[in-house]
Amino acid sequence: MDVLELTQREAQALAVIAQRLDRRPFRRRIREDDILDVFRHLGTIQLDTISVISRSHLTVLWSRLGPYDQDLVTGLYSPGNALTEYLGHAASILPTEFLPLFRPYMQRAREHSDGWANDSANEPIIRAVIDRIRAEGPMTSRDFESPPDAARAAAWEWWGNKPERRALNALWIRGDLMIHQRDRGFARYFDLPDRVVPGFWEGEALNVTLQQRALLLHAIRALGVTTVGWASDYFRTGGPSHVPVAATREVLQTLAEEGEILPVRVAGIDEPMWMDPTLRERLELLRERKGRPTLTTLLSPFDNLIWNRDRGEQLWDFHYRLECYVPAPKRQFGYYSLPILHRGRVVGRLDPSFNRKTGVLTIKALHLEPWVRPGEALVRAIAGAIEDLLVFLGGQRGAWEIASTQSSMLVDALRSHAG
Repeated sequence: MDVLELTQREAQALAVIAQRLDRRPFRRRIREDDILDVFRHLGTIQLDTISVISRSHLTVLWSRLGPYDQDLVTGLYSPGNALTEYLGHAASILPTEFLPLFRPYMQRAREHSDGWANDSANEPIIRAVIDRIRAEGPMTSRDFESPPDAARAAAWEWWGNKPERRALNALWIRGDLMIHQRDRGFARYFDLPDRVVPGFWEGEALNVTLQQRALLLHAIRALGVTTVGWASDYFRTGGPSHVPVAATREVLQTLAEEGEILPVRVAGIDEPMWMDPTLRERLELLRERKGRPTLTTLLSPFDNLIWNRDRGEQLWDFHYRLECYVPAPKRQFGYYSLPILHRGRVVGRLDPSFNRKTGVLTIKALHLEPWVRPGEALVRAIAGAIEDLLVFLGGQRGAWEIASTQSSMLVDALRSHAG
């Protein structure tokens, strides 16, 4: 089987193209179907509770589409149920049509739930939650009162003092409840499966062979180029992958033999790799110095492009660790630094803070990678990405400021582009 040779820059560009981060697709106003198309292409977008600028999944969409009405995402849940949530890549939003791919995991969760969900003493709580949702419709954990004798929950207690909250999550993982809606306050509304995906539990589940094949094909389309580990990691729970590494290796070999994926070798990465064959034409254009990524944007720490930290280091030589849980004096780059993607390369990171009352976006710190030289074109591109983010967040153009960078020359250059 012939192996296609790729340079690191070519592999970077193909990965960015596959993630739809090479250029903005539209000049017009973004519509619901544009957003749904991104979800379908990526397969899943990870959720996170931190909201320094915007929720992570909203930032992921902005990076690809530019400013859009955030209510469009909420509208894709209900009515219509085009979007729902599950453990796609940890807790994630995904197209509802993808949900059957995770039914095998739901079934395993039913058989091997944690001790609390399997404890017969908690069965009345679980049954009462289902019965109430059946009678009253979609509900959030806020709709359930804490027991009268419940002690005040400590800040670190994940489930608080409501056993119903724990029941809701266990039932969701088992597929006994599904996510009907998530409101702007980030609350999840749970409902019965037949009211979200009619007939979901009817018939046999997809067999494991077909399920693993489908998940890996989706992963490769979204990754562009991949190792076994990156492909296995793309769809995973908060812990184990939906397709283990050993199974991934076997399925990728089969897909390569069938011509569904292409074996490649990337300079600097000493392990087998594969490429989405639909990118072959884009590769030829790249080699003719055409169709190169042109977009400069900022990435959520949980963006699909860089959520696998090993991939970031192997493919982009970019070391990233989220520092929001690191004590302030020990932080190197900032509380919630956003990687800077510039024309297919990750060139640095900046730490933003948006004041929703004043509408001012502050860049508390900006660091470029050691190999980057901050010429005028790069400075202008970064300033444009900051301005674009500000518009997305609802601020007025020019209402941003920069506190510090690695050099006074760089900060002065960026300030010249700010309001």
